Amino acid sequence: MTDRAFRHRLKPALLACAASATLLASPALAQGDVAGAATTVDPRLLVEQLVAEGILTRVQADRMIAKATVPVREQVQAQAQALPPVADGTQIVAHVPQLVREQIVAQVRQELGGQAKAEGWAKPGETPEWTRRIQVYGDVRMRAEGRFNDKGNGDIFTDYAVVNHGAPQNTNDATPGWIAPPFVNTLEDRQRFRLRARLGVKAQIANWVSADIRIATGADNSPVSTNQTLGADGGTGKYQLWLDRASIRLTPITGITVDVGRFANPFWSGDMMFDNDMNFDGLAVSGSGGLGERVRLFGTAGAFPVFNTDLNFGSRNAPQDSASSGPYKSQDKYLLAAQAGVDVKPIDQINVRLAGAYFHYTNASGKVSAPCQYYELVCSTDATRPAFQQFGNTVFPIRNIVADPLNPTTSPENQYFGLASKFELVHLRGAIDYRPSDAFGVRLEGDVVKNIGWDRSVVAARAVNNLGADIQVPDLSTADPNDLTAAPGPYAGGDMGWQARLSIGSVLNLNWQGDWTAKGGDWNAFVGYRRLESDAILDAFADSDFHLGGTNNKGWQIGGNYAVAKNTIIGVRWLSAEEIADAPFAIDRGFIDLMTRF
Repeated sequence: MTDRAFRHRLKPALLACAASATLLASPALAQGDVAGAATTVDPRLLVEQLVAEGILTRVQADRMIAKATVPVREQVQAQAQALPPVADGTQIVAHVPQLVREQIVAQVRQELGGQAKAEGWAKPGETPEWTRRIQVYGDVRMRAEGRFNDKGNGDIFTDYAVVNHGAPQNTNDATPGWIAPPFVNTLEDRQRFRLRARLGVKAQIANWVSADIRIATGADNSPVSTNQTLGADGGTGKYQLWLDRASIRLTPITGITVDVGRFANPFWSGDMMFDNDMNFDGLAVSGSGGLGERVRLFGTAGAFPVFNTDLNFGSRNAPQDSASSGPYKSQDKYLLAAQAGVDVKPIDQINVRLAGAYFHYTNASGKVSAPCQYYELVCSTDATRPAFQQFGNTVFPIRNIVADPLNPTTSPENQYFGLASKFELVHLRGAIDYRPSDAFGVRLEGDVVKNIGWDRSVVAARAVNNLGADIQVPDLSTADPNDLTAAPGPYAGGDMGWQARLSIGSVLNLNWQGDWTAKGGDWNAFVGYRRLESDAILDAFADSDFHLGGTNNKGWQIGGNYAVAKNTIIGVRWLSAEEIADAPFAIDRGFIDLMTRF
């Protein structure tokens, strides 16, 4: 034990002794003789000695002296005058019984103990009560990323995310001054360094009420990434911070939690369904309970706003006739979801987890607008286009444009693009863990998802992407039936997705979804395969690292992580994926991460 720790341990006892001496060691109780004079303990000198020894601070000493100061001398003199002197001049002093002295000491010790607890110096390192209800947490990650495109890739992929996020795209190339749409870079390699920093505070308000607030970096308000590319846009300028989480958690009953606000993914879903950085807005109710010692049930249900229509959507040029007036109708979108699962532990070394879920997105698919003049700024269903998208979902033009009657051939057709399919997802997930020791484990996990809202005939009839290889058809511009021309192949999208991953190591979820802790030397390694067809899930919320992010991809991933210190890891991943439908598009992505969390 260090000298400092020893002193802190003695502090309460010494303070009690000092206080006792203050009350009991007055001249009236003096006993003993030094050089022929009666002696006593001076409480002020005792307190000053405690300060000199480092047991009390100056502020604490001054406060104790101020609170303990009483007119002792006057009381002693009054007591002395009330007692008759004896012949030799000595003074008779009233006796204080031992029981009374012990009661006084006990009372002082209790009062000092309450003060010590309130001020946080009763025990070494103890802090005031309110600080023990606050937890600060966060992480910092530096990433080096490389994107390597196959040289045989097609270069015909329109970037519908850019179109839908900006001004509409004129799809009539006969219009004078026509400008082609933005395209996805499929040919040139890219490298970049990226930063992610997140800082959160959790507060326990009451036994069953807590709150969570977290801020994070991010190049934009993407729901699936808080990465900030170094040197992007403003060069070495400052970076933005976003409100990443803000929620209240209620636990009214043991085993039941209610989350309201913006919070972490409440479902056991994996990164194929939802990116690891994905948060949910809305309300989620989760519960869990045991059936004996080796079986536990769990489940979650919730409602989550995905898009909320602008209050003034369409107000500028909405139709003003008698049949319809004012702003356009709301196009709000929601996710309604429920999941139920079971954990089974047949023996101590093995754990099996299975879960099934249903995710229903309302108003997710695009809608064709009412007739809209070619010069209009806003059409009635513009808000049905996705507010955010990555890559992969099948899309179609949603504006019903009325051409310029004077120049119908060259009239502009300014379009936005909506999702061609509905999204009602059935998801199954399972994992088997085998852990023969605390230092090593094996996990085999997998997912299967099917979009039961997808209708091939409906989607194929209006799709403008995710088509098959070009086919040869008769050229109607010539009279010769033998003349052929290339045309897009039939729709080749799909509604299924699955993945499987094998992980080994001492911390199996190291650098994956969920909270993890690691000590120096912890590690894991993994290999996995994924096939995710175009409309199996919403591409907006899917893993943003695989392929180009989103859906309509298949391929392998391999990697590992190693803890170089407590909660500090180096991770390496290699992802090799290619397009399923449409023109060839293969891309390899490599990641090197240095991350620490606290």
